[in-house]
Amino acid sequence: MSWERANHDWSKDSVRMSLTPSVWAHTTLHYVQEIGYFRTFDAYYTERQGLASYLLVYTVSGQGKLTYRNHTYTLKSGDLFYIDCSEYQYYGTVGEAPWEMLWVHWNGGSSRGYYEQFVEINGGPVTTTLIHSTFPVMLRKLIALQHEKSVRTELLTSQLLVDLMTELLLHIMDTEQLPEERPEYIDDMIKRMKRDYRQRLSLEQLAKDCAVNKYHLAKQFKRHTGFSPGEFLISLRMTAAKALLKETDLTIAEIADAVGIEHVSHFINLFKRRVSITPLRFRQQWKKS
Repeated sequence: MSWERANHDWSKDSVRMSLTPSVWAHTTLHYVQEIGYFRTFDAYYTERQGLASYLLVYTVSGQGKLTYRNHTYTLKSGDLFYIDCSEYQYYGTVGEAPWEMLWVHWNGGSSRGYYEQFVEINGGPVTTTLIHSTFPVMLRKLIALQHEKSVRTELLTSQLLVDLMTELLLHIMDTEQLPEERPEYIDDMIKRMKRDYRQRLSLEQLAKDCAVNKYHLAKQFKRHTGFSPGEFLISLRMTAAKALLKETDLTIAEIADAVGIEHVSHFINLFKRRVSITPLRFRQQWKKS
């Protein structure tokens, strides 16, 4: 069940646009639900929970505050927050100066996946952008686009939302301040996994071979490759399995064993989760093509 309480204490030049996507956009694209520009005063706040929406708010000037997942954050010029509105949230103006913001509610497409990746990398809902950030420009383009109402609007809106989410992930990856070169033991580990993916490879053994603590190794591997060690190993095995399904007549059980997975049922489940179809169906489709 969704609910909301709010005090709409904003200026007359503020903009709030509510939109309803077409059936096709709703089922296929990323789509805007609400979007706007607010210049809010000291009594403004929004408090809600249970809304099926993702929200990005960019602070142009002034100060605001956000309470989300049992933490409270102060928001200043250049800060933005990105939240899942199905969870409890409270945000409002701080101080007597107006809080000026650009914002967009959206959903659809791969929105959930982008949000989960943001949370995993950033660790929280708030990030500080650079002085010449592209985020306010992109948000203003999205607002302007909603006035067009042409056959192109929903497609261009979806494209801009993907660009916005992608730019946000790239931004927080850059702020992680990765070293120019990843540690040599990460490259050694990748070579080992590519060579020996058919064997039983545990994180403990890999860490021992690299002379690194296993928890530190897992964290650094994820940081420099985008994969956990387990995900990377599974990816190698699924890639090898696809080649065997296409190029040989080995049974599914034989292929599972050939790529280092002991139980055929486990292999089938892993394959289906990553390729979206069973190994047998993949082979059938490839043979037809």
